[in-house]
Amino acid sequence: MEENTPNTKITIVAINLAILIAYTIYFRTSSTDSLTIILEAVAIGIHVITCLLLAIVVYRKEFLLSALVVLLIGFSSCWMVFS
Repeated sequence: MEENTPNTKITIVAINLAILIAYTIYFRTSSTDSLTIILEAVAIGIHVITCLLLAIVVYRKEFLLSALVVLLIGFSSCWMVFS
């Protein structure tokens, strides 16, 4: 198994934040429909569930931290961007 360094932790969280930013920008610019907020909420939910499932299998602490960060930042940005 690969060594668990602080750089690995930061990299996993950074990749998940980059994915969050990418689909937030996509949903914001793709349509002005009022249902877009629901699509982004579903995408954030799927992202969090994926991180939790990966936390069970691969890197426990890193993906749990990523799930928490995506949940907190994702839904707060979803609320602020679309309101």
